[in-house]
Amino acid sequence: MTILVTGARGHVGRAVLDALFAAGQDVRAASRDATTLDVGVPAVSADLEDAATLDAALDGVSAVFLYTRPQGIEGFVKAAEAAGVRHVVQLSSSATLEPKSAQSHLARLHRAVEEALEAAPFASTVLNPGAFATNVLGWREDIAAGVVRTAYPDARIGAIHEQDIGDVAARILTDGSHGGEALPLTGPEPISFREQAEVLADVLGKRLRVEELTPEQEAARMAARGWPPEVAPEVLRTWERTTREPSVVTDVVREVTGRAPRSFRQWVEENRGAFG
Repeated sequence: MTILVTGARGHVGRAVLDALFAAGQDVRAASRDATTLDVGVPAVSADLEDAATLDAALDGVSAVFLYTRPQGIEGFVKAAEAAGVRHVVQLSSSATLEPKSAQSHLARLHRAVEEALEAAPFASTVLNPGAFATNVLGWREDIAAGVVRTAYPDARIGAIHEQDIGDVAARILTDGSHGGEALPLTGPEPISFREQAEVLADVLGKRLRVEELTPEQEAARMAARGWPPEVAPEVLRTWERTTREPSVVTDVVREVTGRAPRSFRQWVEENRGAFG
């Protein structure tokens, strides 16, 4: 049984690869350009938006970890059906579970793929993680200057370690469980941006102050980092809401893998080298 992991260059894709490799599974990595992909397993170039590139990637594949790419999803479904794929695990977003998700640009993009997979002739499972612990990598320049700048520093989110997403995906890809389900994934507790800064300061041994930005300043920073202009306002509204109503956390990681989700502190300890 060969399992294809798309988006293998990303944090989550690599976590899925690591979990599958550790479990002794036959795994194949896919990226738009696999020639520079160094992941220790067979790799293939495949563009999810170009169906002509998918046949070779899907040859002999029984299960797929799929990044959300709305453009080209119909071609992927046809290619996966033709290849005999039995199960697809999609990395979606908690945005599709948010109130008024029908008005959310981000939710619509992910939901388009969810709906295409729901109508497909093979089984599918949707993973709906919230905020990633890796998001704090966007603070690296600020941290080097001794400050964390963010809007809504008291927004409380259930930041999840990417390896927990990888472990959940690997378990489902391996045993074929949870077909037809959507699984909301979170870390073990809601943690505010201010508390994240405190953890970073403690683990890195560095004094950090928190500087609160206006929503407009944060939106400008997001734009400079390449965030789509439609997405930033939606994210900021979610952050504002979670200053009043902390993000709901779930126990899905434990239910699927049999162990508790990793804490934000554990993520920082494992990734301290990323902060210089």
